[in-house]
Amino acid sequence: MNRRNTRQKELIFKTLLEDKTHPTIQEIYQNVLKQDDKIGQATVYRNVGKLVEEGKVKRISIADEVDRYDADLCCHYHLFCEKCRNVFDLYDSSYQRFLEKLQRKYHIQIFDSTFVFIGLCNHCLKK
Repeated sequence: MNRRNTRQKELIFKTLLEDKTHPTIQEIYQNVLKQDDKIGQATVYRNVGKLVEEGKVKRISIADEVDRYDADLCCHYHLFCEKCRNVFDLYDSSYQRFLEKLQRKYHIQIFDSTFVFIGLCNHCLKK
């Protein structure tokens, strides 16, 4: 059984690595189900939780929205579009510099951070 759980967890992780849309847990389950129709919803929920605990996946929480998940752990911002409800990656070198500045200024150590901007994406702005 442990071997099966490892295989399932690896499948879930691989699915998240390949999905750049910041899926909800339900979307992750639907994507994994396409690859393994025997996998249970509880198995996906449990293993996504383990991946978050292990630091392999980041949970993106947005007020009044279902949590999203991201396997891209490099320093980057996110934009949540209020119109299309999608989450987009925003890469900028200032992210890392900002964290380093805060650590120096306040004599602290930051292990993790999540920045989510709320607004409209480029596509929705054009509409």
